[in-house]
Amino acid sequence: MMQATMVLVVVVGILMLGSVFVKKIPMAALLLASAVAGALVGGFGFPLRHFAEGSQLFLMLMLIVATGMLFMNVLRANGALDVLTRQIVQVFHKSPTLLLVFLMLLIMLPAMLSGSAPAAVLSTGVLVAPILLKLGIPKVETASIVAMGALLGMIAPPINVPAMLIATGVYMPYEGFTGPLLILTMPLAVFTVLWLGRGFVTTIDKDVVLADIPVDPTIKGGWVTHAPLLFVIGYMILKSYIPQIDTATPLVFFTGTILALFTGKNVNLLKVAKTSMTGAIEVMALFAAVGALIQVMAMTGARGLMVLMALGLTGPLLYLSIAVTSPIIGGLLMPFGAAAVLGVPLVMAFANLDAIWVTSALTLMLGVGSLFPPTAVSGLFAAQALKVEKYADLMKKCAVPAALCLILSVAVLVYI
Repeated sequence: MMQATMVLVVVVGILMLGSVFVKKIPMAALLLASAVAGALVGGFGFPLRHFAEGSQLFLMLMLIVATGMLFMNVLRANGALDVLTRQIVQVFHKSPTLLLVFLMLLIMLPAMLSGSAPAAVLSTGVLVAPILLKLGIPKVETASIVAMGALLGMIAPPINVPAMLIATGVYMPYEGFTGPLLILTMPLAVFTVLWLGRGFVTTIDKDVVLADIPVDPTIKGGWVTHAPLLFVIGYMILKSYIPQIDTATPLVFFTGTILALFTGKNVNLLKVAKTSMTGAIEVMALFAAVGALIQVMAMTGARGLMVLMALGLTGPLLYLSIAVTSPIIGGLLMPFGAAAVLGVPLVMAFANLDAIWVTSALTLMLGVGSLFPPTAVSGLFAAQALKVEKYADLMKKCAVPAALCLILSVAVLVYI
C-alpha cells in the first residue's frame, strides 16, 4: 500500500508540476515521463515491454481519431461542411435561439461520430467559431461553447468510447445507450449554448455572417453533397440496433471518406491526409502516453489504490466523492483512461441499479474531466484554437454547465 501511494504521489506530482512550470513540454511527453518515474519508484526499473503494451491500449481509439479527422477534413475540403453551415444560417437566421442550437449540434457532430472531443474542436469547432464571433459572442464565451460542445458530443450517441470501455469491462453489450445518452446530453447542450451565447445575440445580419463562409457555385448542396455524412450517421445508428452488421468504426469513416471524394469539389487526398494527421497526432500521442501510464499504475498497484479511494465512502459521501474525483481523474488520465480505471468498479458499486443508466451518468461525469488540466482534451484545444490567453477564464465560463453535468449525473445515480 505504501509503495502504491508513493507511485501515485510521484505520478500526480510530476503531472501537476510539469503542467504548471514547464508549459512548453507536450502533455504526452509529460504523461510518459510520469509513467517512467512511477515504474522506477515502484521498483520495476524501465519495463519497456509494459510501456509498449500500454501504448497500444487505445489503438482502436487512435484509428478512430485518425480516420474521423480525415473524414471531417475531406468534408471541409470538398465544400460539404461549408454548404451545411450556409444552409443552417440561411434557414435559422431569423431565430437566434434555433441558430445557436443547430450550430452547437454542428460542433458536437464529429465527437458524436468519432468519440473524440479534440476531433470536434479541430474540425467543425474551428469552422463554427468564426460564425459565433461574427454573431457578437466574445472570444472566451465562444471558446467555452466549443469546449462544452466537444465534451457533450464525446458523451452523446452513437459513439461513446468511455461507455464502450466500461461495457467491455463488465461484459455488457454496448446496446440501449442511445436514449439515456441523448436525454443526458442534448438538454445540457441546448442550455450551454444559450447560457453562454444567447445574451450577446440580438439581430442577425445574414449577409454579414454568410460573407465569411466560402461558397462554390459548382456545388448544388443537395442530398448528394451530404451523402457521405448521411451514410456515416445512418450506419452508426443502424448498427446500434442491428449489431450483426457492425463494422469497425475506422472502416466506416474510411468508406465515408471515399464517398466524399466524389460528391463535391476535387480534393487532394494526400494533402488533406497530411493536414489531418498533423491535427490528430497530438491526440493520438496522448492516447499512447495515457495507455502506458495506466499500464504502469496497474503494475505498481496505484490503479487499485485509486479505485479503493474512490469507493472508500458510503451513502451521500459516496456520491460526493464520485462527483469530485471523476472529473479530476478524467483530467489526469483523460475520460477514456479514467473509464478504464474507475468505470468498471463504479458500475459494480451500483449493481442494484440499471447498468445502462449508471454507465451513461458515469461517462458524463468522467467527460467533465476533459475540461480539467493537465490533459483537458476539449478545453485546452478550444482555448488554443480561439487563442484564449488565460485558460482559467474558459474554466470560469464553463463552471455552470459543468456543474450541471455533475448534478444531473448524481441525480441519475440517486433516483434511477
